[in-house]
Amino acid sequence: MKKLLTFTAIIGIFILGFYFYFHNIGRLQPSVNERFIISTDVPEPFNGIRIVQISDLFVRNENCLKLLENVVHTVNNLDPDIIIFTGNLFMPEGLPFENNVTDLLGNLNANLRRIAVFGYYDLPHYELTNNVLRVAGFELLNNESLQVFNLSPIGINMIGAAPTNDRNTMDQLLEMHIREDRFNLLLMSVPTFSTVAFEHSLHAQFSGHCLTRQDTSHQTAPCFQFYDGIYQFADSFTLHVSPGLARFHTIPGLFRQPSIDSFLLMRYP
Repeated sequence: MKKLLTFTAIIGIFILGFYFYFHNIGRLQPSVNERFIISTDVPEPFNGIRIVQISDLFVRNENCLKLLENVVHTVNNLDPDIIIFTGNLFMPEGLPFENNVTDLLGNLNANLRRIAVFGYYDLPHYELTNNVLRVAGFELLNNESLQVFNLSPIGINMIGAAPTNDRNTMDQLLEMHIREDRFNLLLMSVPTFSTVAFEHSLHAQFSGHCLTRQDTSHQTAPCFQFYDGIYQFADSFTLHVSPGLARFHTIPGLFRQPSIDSFLLMRYP
């Protein structure tokens, strides 16, 4: 009986410690997923360039500000050349933290550019999110493209898609903005239209977390097949889906650590 009580106490302490870590520490300390994008089409001036992706912050309370502070510290330690934000900055209850978020995002350092696209959940407070990101130094791409150069006239082409695009709009966007003489990268808040992107001359797509994978009536429902991780389409196109920074009160989310994705562009051979 005594052994049983001791064993039960040990298990209870272990469970409480595990919960305490993930509830109070794990959710405030982001992990870094190291990735490689290897292609013969990577321009020589971008061989070894680091792109860091952050996504789906969903600021809603002061804990989110602490998380963002840790994110800024972690990202800056990676010494990124390009930082990309793939949408969903605020929850409605987090809007009063506008100035705090602006200041924290403004502390992110990138050697070349900071680029962002809107998420579907940014649309109800579009103007505020737009202002926060721009004041913080991000260049917003809303069905637009941006050429990025690294001490050379040979650049890469970053295309940013709006979260409200349908298939026809995506086709038109890619037909208009893809550059055959560039290494083409697509930023979109959800991976819904990655099959469309595959049909064009894109090399990679960066998207945020597929939050609505089981809601078939939702705007982003088709993204359930690309929940998070890396998806290879033949040898020419790769989809990267970030797990994101937010952690909601669900059973799977309870033990999920906030994630940052770090990509190293590698020219091969």
